[in-house]
This record gives sequence, C-alpha cells and structure tokens, in this order.
Amino acid sequence: MRMIKPPSRTEWDTSALVANGRTYLDDGLSFKEIAARVIESATVISSRIEPYCTAPRGEEDGRRIIFVVRVAPQTCDLLYNAPDGMRGRYWQSPDHGFAATKHLIDRLLLTLMSFADEPPAPPKKCAPMSVEDIKASLEGLSAKVWPRERDDDQKPLWVDDQLKVLRWEQYEEDSAKGRQWRRSFISSDLEIKGAFIGIDQTEYIPEDKRDRSCQIHRFGFT
Repeated sequence: MRMIKPPSRTEWDTSALVANGRTYLDDGLSFKEIAARVIESATVISSRIEPYCTAPRGEEDGRRIIFVVRVAPQTCDLLYNAPDGMRGRYWQSPDHGFAATKHLIDRLLLTLMSFADEPPAPPKKCAPMSVEDIKASLEGLSAKVWPRERDDDQKPLWVDDQLKVLRWEQYEEDSAKGRQWRRSFISSDLEIKGAFIGIDQTEYIPEDKRDRSCQIHRFGFT
C-alpha cells in the first residue's frame, strides 16, 4: 500500500479542543504506537449478540457479535482524534483506514475469543452464535472498531468538541451526518462490532455501510 503522510496541523487542528491538557494529541504518535497502547491495555468488559434488525428479505437470520473493550485513559482519545489515529488513517485513504481497523481487530482477536469461550445468550427470536460464528463475525470484511457512543441506558457518551479538519468541514452539508464528526467521546470504552453473518456464516453488509471506508474518508463519520 502506498504510504501517505498524516494530515498537517493546518489540515487537522486540535488547538480548540475543549478539554485542557490534550497536547498529547499533537505528540506525533504513529498509528502503530497508538494501536499498541490499545492492545496492551484492552480489557473486555462485556459481549452481546445483536440481530440484523433492518435485514432485507433473505438475510433475516443475520446477527453479529459486539464486544465492549475498555482501554487506558487517553488511549480512546488518541485512537479517535490523533492525526495518525484510526480516523486519521481513514483521512489518508479509505484503504488505509480499512487496514488500520483490520490491524486492531486481528491483534485483539485472541483476547476477544478468550472472553467468548462461553458465548452470550442471544436476544429472543435471534439464532445463537457458536465460538466459530463469533470468530467468523470478527473476521468479516465489515467488522469495525469505534468508540462506544452510548452507555447501557442509551445516554450519549460524547461532547460537542472543536476538532477542525478542513476536508470534513467543507463536506458537512453533503453528509446526512452533518457535524457529527466534531464529537469527542468521553468514555474510554471501544466497541468491536463483528460483521452480520447468517446461519451458514455468509456475511451480510447493510447497503448504507457498503462504502463505510469512503464515508469516513470524506465526512469523518458514518
């Protein structure tokens, strides 16, 4: 893959972020260094099975595994907001962002699968997932890593922040997500969401997520 430089301070300006002491975002950490911090400190908090609630005809048997993983303080912020964090990799190109996501999941796979020795019970009218199903879900093309957006009571885990990324600012009006890319997450929890898979482990990708990498590249959010 062709190397692309992380955004410059003009292209990715953290100077107006609301929380004090976040100068660490400009320390120049590489994605590999940030990912190493995630992998080193990750503790699995919970897992659940989510049914494919908006499945089109023929994919109603779809479901996926979701893990909540807690990382060290600052690490979630670095992963999301640092110039060469995960979103910074998507800023560089959709392929770089996709590769960064896969790198994280691959390195966390053993930790996640150890937690999944006893798969969680599925919701009503949802097929269970075996250990093999969980692994297939995590290895799917559409599996992803993202900061946890809401707590167990569905309360938002973000603040409206002042990260300034020129490209995403310019394209705000073209995206249904508008200014959501400007949010900063206040939890240190990440969600590892596997791909939706059917009973035979066929992967189902929701239509509006088939260009997810391109959406984040252009708009900073999906």
